[in-house]
Order: sequence, then C-alpha cells, then structure tokens
Amino acid sequence: LGCAQTQEFGPKTRCVLPEQVSTAALVAHVNQNVARVQSWRTLNAEISSPDLPFRVAASVAVEAPRNFRMVVRSPLGPEVDVGSNLEHYWFWSRQDESKRIYLANHEPEASAQQPNGMPFQPEWIMEAMGVIALDPARLQEVARDPQARTVTLSEERLSPQGEPVRKLTVVDLCHGLVREHALVDAQGALIARAQLLDPVRDKASGGVIPSRIHMVWPQARLDMTMALRSVEVNTPISRSSFTMQQYKGCEVFQVGGEQGLPTSRSEEHTSELQSHSDLVCRLLLEKKK
Repeated sequence: LGCAQTQEFGPKTRCVLPEQVSTAALVAHVNQNVARVQSWRTLNAEISSPDLPFRVAASVAVEAPRNFRMVVRSPLGPEVDVGSNLEHYWFWSRQDESKRIYLANHEPEASAQQPNGMPFQPEWIMEAMGVIALDPARLQEVARDPQARTVTLSEERLSPQGEPVRKLTVVDLCHGLVREHALVDAQGALIARAQLLDPVRDKASGGVIPSRIHMVWPQARLDMTMALRSVEVNTPISRSSFTMQQYKGCEVFQVGGEQGLPTSRSEEHTSELQSHSDLVCRLLLEKKK
C-alpha cells in the first residue's frame, strides 16, 4: 500500500470545488474524505523539533473514535508513550523523574477532579489526525480568504476543566482539505495548533492524508513536526496497540482519581502534574547541552 506522491494538491492545480462553495458543501466534502480514512498507522515516522539537534523515530497509530498511540524511540528504547483508547488516556516519559505513567479517564465522574496538566486532549488529537468528522450543526464560518483559498470554521467548546474554548478549523477552499486545527481560549490566545501539511492520496482507499503534521502547544513548550512515511490506511490494528504498557520501575498515577491519589501506594503529592507538561519538551529526548 502506498500514497501517490503527486502535485494533485499543488497551488497551481485545478480546484475540485466551485469558487463560491457554501460552508455546508465544504464540510460535506471534508467529511467524505474522513469517511474514507477511519484508521491509519506507520512504524516509520520521524519527529523533528527546533529544540533538538537531531531527529528521532516514532510509531503512530490512529483509529476512530478514540484510539491513538505514539511511541517515540531512541537507541536506548522507548522514550515517550502517549496513548488513548475508549476508556482512558495516558502519558509516560523516560525523562520523568517521578517514574509515573499518568492515566486519566475520558469521562471522569462529576465528583472527581478534572484531569489537569495532561499534555494533550484526546478528542482534539483525534480530529487533528483526520479520522473524526466535522459536525455541521456546531460550526460557524468566521472568515473566508479567497486569495489564500481558505475558510475558517469556528466551534464553541468546553475544556476538560469546564472553561470555554474555541475550536478553529482552516479548510482549503480549492480541494476541500483541512489544513489546520487549533484551540484558542476565551481571550483568543492559542492553546494548541496542528497544521496538516503536504497532503497525499492513498491509492487503496482514495482518502487524503497529510505526510507531515506540525504541532505547537505553547503552554507545554511543544513545537514538533511528524514526518509520516510508509503509512498504512484502514488496515486492521490490534487492540494491544491501544493498550497502556507497563514500564519497569514505574507506577500508574490516576489523574483526577479519588482524592487525587495514585492507583499505587505512592503518597507523593500531585503538584508534579503541573510540571509534567514541561516534559513534553523533553518527550522526544533530553536535549544535548
């Protein structure tokens, strides 16, 4: 299986959508592509960052509606494990001195503390990976730039902490492809952005996927680009791919659990959760001095 490396989506190619395409028709076109790509995976991703003098290898697997896994590796073995399944999501870094695997439920009970300090939001990640359809009933067009051939769609949401946020989706008016997903707070400050770059068409499914994803998360001081190679689209992915792995010498820490206590016998307090988003800078590998 392979993706056609063509100029199908270049700036000088013929547009497949009419010049004055409506918002409803544009969203329908985006969702047609999402319907073709329900899952994808690669064992041959490469991650780069302005903070790193070298690139590192990673494997990435995505499956609608909530299955996600990214494992970053070095010659020493796994360095970072970030994942999600139907029940929960997790984060682990070899560089984390607390030796914890942070685990959070998707839908914590009302009495529980909302997950805070986790370095990603699973719902947004799944949308950024291109396997979740847009909801036309919740979208509003807020900007259209004929020169750039893009339209920006807005959706009001709540953060995991119950605070109002806006999801912004930038769509290519020419080919009906999502170019960017972003989250901003009530004041318009950027929470996170994912740019979907260099689209290619998968030969088997006919779906279009990015060959590069640039992700920025200012609060976590994260700025990284994933180059995706040898991507397999809609091939069966084992359940174990989306199962949290135990790492030797590490304990599972339930974020937002009862009274904020870890699932193991550790009694360390939870203030480290605020600092563990800082580890995302180091989640690739510890920077060379």
